[in-house]
Amino acid sequence: MNSCPFQRARSPEQKAERRAQILEAAALFFAEQRFAAISLAAIARQSGVTKAALYRYFPSKEALFLALYLSELDAMVEAPLPQEGPAWAAISELLIARPLFCRLTSILHTVLEHNLDESQAREFKQALLACFAQLAARLQRDFALEGDQAIRFLMQVQQSVIGCWAVSQPAPVVASVIKAPPLDVFQVEFGDALRTQLRALQAAL
Repeated sequence: MNSCPFQRARSPEQKAERRAQILEAAALFFAEQRFAAISLAAIARQSGVTKAALYRYFPSKEALFLALYLSELDAMVEAPLPQEGPAWAAISELLIARPLFCRLTSILHTVLEHNLDESQAREFKQALLACFAQLAARLQRDFALEGDQAIRFLMQVQQSVIGCWAVSQPAPVVASVIKAPPLDVFQVEFGDALRTQLRALQAAL
């Protein structure tokens, strides 16, 4: 990461690069820490900008992580999907390969969408809908899902990611006590749980 003294980005290209550096720093911190423990000051230092400069790109920590979420979603929308097998299997593997996106999704509604004004909330939801529409179009084209089915399936996929991630990430003390029988029944592996959920969702369409 960039740790050189701050130089203000002036051209559109420089600003885009600086924004990407900030998002990369946020992703690095989020891979190791809970959202609440991450400070904008630390992200600014890691990305080589002042905290005041960071606020010119993102007005709040929530706005920054929503931008990271959309960046991850954009990458997922553009990623290749397997052409063989059902839609639920393709989407499952797409998500399992992206733990950062899944973890961000798990706190999307309870944390990241808070501390926004109405304009910011509308802008985010419009961007989210646009991404969902693109992915739904791919499901229609590649897996013969109808328009209503595709978008409904994706909305339910989002809900499944939230639930499966939450139950598969126990607190360390809980993870320790559920290692052995009979409490091992509470162990949940994210990938297995998500595949089971999405297979059932598609069957119910």
